[in-house]
Amino acid sequence: MLRLRIFLVRIYGNLSLFDAGKGFMFFLGFSPGDRNHLILDEETVPVKKDIYNWLMHEGMSLNGIAKRLNELGVPNPTAYKQSKGWKYNSPRSPQNDGMWVGSTIRRMLLDQVNLGHMVQGKQRVVSYKVHDRVSVPEDEWFVVQGTHEPTFTQEEYDNLLRLLRRDTRTANGERRVHLFSGFMRCCDCKKAMHRKSSNGKSYYFCRTYSEKPKGICTRHSIREDVLESAVLMAIRAQVTLLGSLGTIVDWNNLSPTGNTHSQRVEKLLLEKARALEKTRGRCDGLYDDWKNGDITHEAYRRLKVKYEEREEQLSAAIAKLEEEQCHIGQGICSGGEMFAAFLKHRNIRQVNRNVLVELVDTIYVHEGKEITIVFRFADELERHQKGFK
Repeated sequence: MLRLRIFLVRIYGNLSLFDAGKGFMFFLGFSPGDRNHLILDEETVPVKKDIYNWLMHEGMSLNGIAKRLNELGVPNPTAYKQSKGWKYNSPRSPQNDGMWVGSTIRRMLLDQVNLGHMVQGKQRVVSYKVHDRVSVPEDEWFVVQGTHEPTFTQEEYDNLLRLLRRDTRTANGERRVHLFSGFMRCCDCKKAMHRKSSNGKSYYFCRTYSEKPKGICTRHSIREDVLESAVLMAIRAQVTLLGSLGTIVDWNNLSPTGNTHSQRVEKLLLEKARALEKTRGRCDGLYDDWKNGDITHEAYRRLKVKYEEREEQLSAAIAKLEEEQCHIGQGICSGGEMFAAFLKHRNIRQVNRNVLVELVDTIYVHEGKEITIVFRFADELERHQKGFK
């Protein structure tokens, strides 16, 4: 880390400005009191904040956001540098028309520079003779954390990652992504659901049913307004459940008897460890039994396979219990990420894209207009509930 900080100072220390890749994040130099702390060009930060809100709260697509920025006359990164009169050379600069496109916005949002980190070494020159640049694997990048003020919190950045990994394409001419785009799946074939409007109402139905020969899957149709109401009710119920569980957690943490779930796990772990040791002892003794003539070679081979299978089963069970013990050791706390994610929506009245990204993993639609919602933190919730049974 120290070497990289020195590298940054040596390369850029005498410059008044440099930019972090294609992240639309520009720096005006180093802080007078700390030569390892960079000063941001604050003019670009509000643009990113607006883009985040349009994407997460208004449900706009990346291309829709690009069109809005172009209509507002906001220059793209290359045009911004040129408007400031900053020296900037790029092979593509002459072809750049100053307009935003969706791919530029995606790269800009996912750049770690938004977290306050400086990333170097994303590309390298092939050789001193061949000046073409090639991309470098992410695990070989040089990352220095905390070089400047972050634009997004880690939570906001994680939400962006989750959203942008989903299929959020829009129909031609539309700027907004539909509320449930990227979240809907048929419960039988697991394919994404299609959306269609008719007579003023919108419906979701199975993609396989609409595109493949009949009989492979059924329609699995549900009206969008019905779906939205059902999801809102489910989120409210989950928030209520987490609120009650949080109270129990806090009470249990103060209770002198402690969490009996931890005691049960410890007891099971001890039992499995003893059983594994006994099985290994029996397996190790088989060879001597065969050599001494106590068992036949056929029996030796059969019993060896049996004991080895039992060893694998016990080892897997012990690994699972140790993982559970680790979670317990980290503590169950009503201030954890799961509780925070849900409980901040205590007074939720309407579902939006940001709420779905924070709380929901997948929504499965059954035949007969029934749905199954897979929430984020489902495994953690189940583990907490087990602890109080």
